[in-house]
Amino acid sequence: MSDCTHHKGIDAERLYINGTEITSTAAELNKLSDAGEVVASGTQAALISDPDGGTTADTEARAAISSIIDALQAFGIVASS
Repeated sequence: MSDCTHHKGIDAERLYINGTEITSTAAELNKLSDAGEVVASGTQAALISDPDGGTTADTEARAAISSIIDALQAFGIVASS
């Protein structure tokens, strides 16, 4: 295990969001270091609700959209409920 006290960035073996493994290069993940404190505009977007309703329910698309919303909330870009 590395000493994280001097490490800047993300140090993880695997990343999961709602049970789905997220894959990326170390360079891409390290761009997210300190994410969530203040978004680029300095403001946080309002809560985005999970998809609901409509005449056709695409469960795969709804699950993917919900995962994207969860990721945006995890990094503080979008407000959490």
